[in-house]
Amino acid sequence: MEIQWPLVLFSLIAGTGGSLFAFVALSELLGGKEKTRFAATVTSLVLIVAGGCLSMLHLASPQNAFAALTNIFSFSGISIELMLLGLTFVVALAYAIVVKRLRNALAAKALAVVGGILGLALGYFCGHGYVIEAQPTWMHESLPLAYFGTALACGAFAYDAIAARCGTAADELSGRMPVALVVCAGIATVTLISYVGFPGFPAAGNEVLLWGGIVACGMLGTVAPALVRLLAPQVPALPADVAGLLCAVAGGVSVRMLMWVCATGYLNLFAHTVPSVMLNL
Repeated sequence: MEIQWPLVLFSLIAGTGGSLFAFVALSELLGGKEKTRFAATVTSLVLIVAGGCLSMLHLASPQNAFAALTNIFSFSGISIELMLLGLTFVVALAYAIVVKRLRNALAAKALAVVGGILGLALGYFCGHGYVIEAQPTWMHESLPLAYFGTALACGAFAYDAIAARCGTAADELSGRMPVALVVCAGIATVTLISYVGFPGFPAAGNEVLLWGGIVACGMLGTVAPALVRLLAPQVPALPADVAGLLCAVAGGVSVRMLMWVCATGYLNLFAHTVPSVMLNL
């Protein structure tokens, strides 16, 4: 099946924005610097908006956009994505306003926690809508977990890169950011293995995406920089973070490409106008 690039990029960019804000929440809870959290929040907002624009681009016509918006409370896959996208943006924006204008620490912490939970959910539900019986290679809960894991790794490396750029990498999460990187890279690796390794997955013929994009970049390429950050603190953080982020992005894009390449037949996401049967998308 033809790769739907707006959906590939939407799910990874928006999911990364949500995961990035989750690290803002962790920084609020565990300790970190305000300037890093604010810079990460602005970056998260930009990513969420960019993801939303790509999502709208896929809708292709005003009729499809109108159908998606008017059925926002149908709790179909696409409606959940849109709700989480909007809610995460609103909460992150409110957090930024509270931090810079109101200076209310308790409110900022509460908003960060709520937004972080919403952001993590966004990364997962960007993939959950594809779990449909019409596509055997999609009909598995490991698919949205792979979406979640790759977005989480991107968000973790992005946050650490922002902290390194702000000169606060050693202070974030009270010095435990390298541990968080290893955990997130490990989650990405496990979720990728669980998806491409489930019985009957047609990996044959897609060796470049599988071994180059997913294994080399998405797994090894994310774990290695995370271990460098943990085991070699004398190494500058920014180069390791950039390498990890690039590999995480490559792995995230590759698994989404592979999902579409391995799909069968023709799938019109808006062939059904009734939300409950809109292929859950």
